[in-house]
Formats: sequence, structure tokens, C-alpha cells
Amino acid sequence: MLNRKSLGILCTVLAMVALLSTCCFAETRGVTKDSVKMGMIMVKTGPVAALGLPYGWGTEDVFRQASEKGGINGRKIELFWEDDQFKTPNAIAQFKKLLFTDNVLTIVTCGGTPQTIALMDLIQEYKVPNIPNALTEEMYNPYRPYMFIFGAAYEAQIDIMFDYIMEDLKAKNPKIAVVYAETEFGKKGLEAARKRAQQYGLKLEAEQVLNIGTVDASSQVLALKKAGVDYVVTCNLVPPIITFLRDAEKFDYKPTVFGINWSCDDMVINACKTAANNYYGVSFVGGWEDNSPGMAKVRELAKKYNRDPKKMLTSLYTSGAAVGLLFEEGLKRAGTDLTPESLKSALETLNNYDLAGIMPPVTYTSTSHAPQNKCKIYKADVPAGTMKPVTDWREPKVMK
Repeated sequence: MLNRKSLGILCTVLAMVALLSTCCFAETRGVTKDSVKMGMIMVKTGPVAALGLPYGWGTEDVFRQASEKGGINGRKIELFWEDDQFKTPNAIAQFKKLLFTDNVLTIVTCGGTPQTIALMDLIQEYKVPNIPNALTEEMYNPYRPYMFIFGAAYEAQIDIMFDYIMEDLKAKNPKIAVVYAETEFGKKGLEAARKRAQQYGLKLEAEQVLNIGTVDASSQVLALKKAGVDYVVTCNLVPPIITFLRDAEKFDYKPTVFGINWSCDDMVINACKTAANNYYGVSFVGGWEDNSPGMAKVRELAKKYNRDPKKMLTSLYTSGAAVGLLFEEGLKRAGTDLTPESLKSALETLNNYDLAGIMPPVTYTSTSHAPQNKCKIYKADVPAGTMKPVTDWREPKVMK
């Protein structure tokens, strides 16, 4: 029989065990013996849904395939996909829902550039390893412990465009203009273009805003034509680029146009036909028709889950699949003792990790989550209907 004193001690011990169990559970949010909950904030509806949907499908399909094969370390992945409609207040609310209601281990992507910037402090506070589709340098400089950047920053992409114009095309006294979306990422592209032009001893001939959702680029096209601009560097999405190229053809204006990764897609050619004759794209993912082993697997994945490449932005699907594959590898390396911290540490062991042509090799360390700022340059092959690479992976030229 237990006396009153012994009973009190026993109750205290049991309470401590219960408390420790609760703490342990809190440290392993979203994880059970046979499942792991992962969150994703990615636009599904609204003006930029055409970009968010294939990106999300790519990640979703990688996780689905892994689960169908038995899961990762015996755990199947449950993906909770929230639609922020590319609106920051929505993203903040959904971040909290995913963590505190759905109890996910982490949120693989937290929306676009403005949404991710708004969530930076919460990402750090709640230890949420994520791979943002926001590609500005401030995502990794200064170092942010829970943010892992997977593709060349907009600044690097713009630099590579200028390098190609000056070093590969050997342009003499080029008249270069910038067409950009008046968004966070568009403004980063503009700033980068100003800086790179100055490094080459050039002055931008014009700076034109072409916002997301714009259906008429006549005024921008006519202004650039009047200024004699022969190279147009853009930082925008697919729909405005299509509008710009179509209107340029309508006014018999034939500059060489460059687009960032979000507009380096076969859909541009399919929509523009001959208007895309002088169109180039810069991207950190392989082209849909590339014969690399990695891209062959991405095409197989899309086919397996009935994703029609003719009805989606394949470059976005590839980007989403790359994110899924990086997290899949991170989950494997984290082992059975899966926590936000162990997942972070596992991702930091990726050293020249080869995705077989889906994107350049990936390296993260405990002090740097910066991307390898490598891209390929693609040119529109209108008869073939595809963006074909005209370079291998390359980095921006180092300028003094």
C-alpha cells in the first residue's frame, strides 16, 4: 500500500512524464509513426493561378509517388495545400492554420515574394524549413536558417541576360530597355538591370511598367519602338510577356526580348507563334524536351498523374517537382527522428546534390542556404514549339 507521501511523489512523477510527453509531441509536430504532414501555400485561383497550379502539382506528385511506394522511412506524406490567391493577408492566415490547426511538420513553400517577405519572422520563430519560390537575394543574404533557396536569384538572372547580350551576341552600342511588373520581384529585376547596365558602361534607354493582368501593351511597345530599343530585358510572368510579344508583332517591332524563369516556357511560343521568333528565356530548370535523365523522370511523373503538358506551364511543374525532390531527399536523410530541426540539418548535408538535369547541382551548408546562381539560356524554336537551350549552365560574369 502506498502511504500519502509516496502517493504524492508518484503523482508528481506521472505529471512530469505527461509534461515531457507533451513537450516531445510539440517538438515533433505533424509526425506520427506512419505519416508526416507537410503544408504548402501556393496560389490556385486568381490572376496568377496558371503559375501556381502546375508548381503545386509538381510538388504534390513527387510526394504522392513517394507515398505510393511506401513512404519515406516508413512514413507516408500528407500534403495540405492552401490557396493564398497571391494575397499576403491570406498567406499569413494560412501559415497559422497549417501550423496550429493542421499541425504540419513544415510548409514547403510559403507563397510568392511579398508573402514570403511578410512571413520571414514567423518562419524563423516557428522553425519552418521551406524552399520559397521567391528568388530575391534577400531570401538568403543575410543568412536565414530556415529558408533554402533552390534557384538563381532574379538579380543573377538579369546579370546573365546582359552577359549574353554583350559577350555572346556581341552587341555594339546596344539600346537596352527594361519591361517589368510593378511588384517586389519586378522591382528587384529593374534594380539589377540598372546596376548591370552601369557595370557594362551602358545607360538604360527606357524603363516600362507592364503589370500582371495587363491585356494591352501597345503604349509600352510604341514607346520602345520610338526610342529605337533593340534589346528588351523583362522581369515578369508569362501572361504579360505574351501580351507584349503579340503587340510588338502587331506594330512591326522586332527587338530581341529576354524573360526570367517564370516566363521561360513553351506556352509563350504556343500562344505567340511567330511573335516569339526573337524571344529568349533564362531558367534554372531543364527544358521540357531535354534528354537528361532527370527531365525524363519529370515527364514520366506528369504522365503518371495525368498532367497534360500542353495545358500547363511545364517549367513551373518542373520547378515544383524539384522542390518536392529536395524535400524528399531531406526527409530521407533526417531519418526516423524527424523534427523541424533534423529536417533543416538534413537539407544542410546536400553537397553538390545532383538532380540529373532537372536543375544544377544543389549545395547547402549550416552557414549558407544560397542557391547556385546558374542558369541556361533558351531560345524560342517556333517551328518546334519549344524553348531550346543555347547554352549550358552558366553563372553571371564577375564584374569589377
